[in-house]
Amino acid sequence: MSFVFPLGGRTFFKLVEAHRDGFTKFIMFDAYYCCLMAGLDVRKIGNDGDLEGDVFVNGYPDDYKDQADILAGLLIDAELDRKGIKADDKASIENEMIQLVNPTSATRLSENGNKLLNLYAAAGFKILQDRMMPPASLDEFIVAYHSYWHTGSVEPAI
Repeated sequence: MSFVFPLGGRTFFKLVEAHRDGFTKFIMFDAYYCCLMAGLDVRKIGNDGDLEGDVFVNGYPDDYKDQADILAGLLIDAELDRKGIKADDKASIENEMIQLVNPTSATRLSENGNKLLNLYAAAGFKILQDRMMPPASLDEFIVAYHSYWHTGSVEPAI
């Protein structure tokens, strides 16, 4: 399974990548993950045009491999909510799981599930892009991202 970065994301996160020190590890998948969490949280997906044309990584990086089941679960939860499928509609839930999950895949996702994960990351990137300036450093990004999750914006604390 392949992950595709949101269009414009490389430019947005360029300075974070450029200014990382030798001790701090911030990989491109970290940026993708931050975008993905924002998209999953609001239950919005982007469209194919919101994604780069090339794959940036096949499968989860080592630091994320143990999170494959959790990410698959978050995707299923977001899709059930986005589609308005109720918890007592077992047939629809089972159908969604069949469409999204492939237990034999390293990501635990089907091709469709992987595509949707990329689309959630694309939507999340748009949200972050709308609410914060491109970060000049990893520290600046972490502060802004923290503010986004706690206030819904990145307005500086007074």
